[in-house]
Amino acid sequence: ETKNTDLILLDYEMPGENGKVVLEKIRKMPFGANTPVVFLSGVRDANIIQQNVLLKPSGYLLKPVSKVQLLGKIKEILS
Repeated sequence: ETKNTDLILLDYEMPGENGKVVLEKIRKMPFGANTPVVFLSGVRDANIIQQNVLLKPSGYLLKPVSKVQLLGKIKEILS
């Protein structure tokens, strides 16, 4: 909360909370409304992906993701 964040790469499956819950919390923070968030996840369940897309992340990349694809998405968002 105290650092300037250009972009967040967020996994869906994490210990304790999933990415959807974390993104909802980020969006409620003062910096969170304007910070780009990209899901980087191995979750391929269409229902889960749809729920996450409804939160309007800046992107959703499926693992495994190539370095070129990841850097391309980051460049696209930050340009």
